[in-house]
Amino acid sequence: MLALALLQDARYRTYWIALFVSQMGTWMQAAAQGWLVLLLTGSAERLGLVVALQFLPSLLFSLPAGVLADRYPKRNLLLLTQGDDGPGPPHGLLILTGWVRYGHVLLFAFFYGALNAMDQPVRQSFTVELAGRERYPGAIALNSFGFNLSRSWDRPWRGS
Repeated sequence: MLALALLQDARYRTYWIALFVSQMGTWMQAAAQGWLVLLLTGSAERLGLVVALQFLPSLLFSLPAGVLADRYPKRNLLLLTQGDDGPGPPHGLLILTGWVRYGHVLLFAFFYGALNAMDQPVRQSFTVELAGRERYPGAIALNSFGFNLSRSWDRPWRGS
């Protein structure tokens, strides 16, 4: 019940809905990227390399991103990481024109991973600020619910 009470707060509700929509887009992008790599290369190994490059920045940049989250306004940093479509538009243009190559996917995966590595610590600390320490356990529950719900968007279509 504590988690649902957070949704009464208009600021937190707006943030949570935006986060949920963003997470749905992230999962859709990951599925489309994997499909694209398989269409371009037919190789599971090359798909694995793309996934590794997408998550490598989290390993490299998460600690410095946490420092930035502590030193600069979190709202501004979130506008940068969430408001910028990052690699989306140029990648989409390459796909639509038929010019996309495997190397482009590698580059965009790393760039997307770098944005995500910055976004995660900022988003987590922003949640504490927005919900407050006393309501933070409810915020964690809502964020986990939204994360898991957003990644299951395609379940009815897959039949599992």
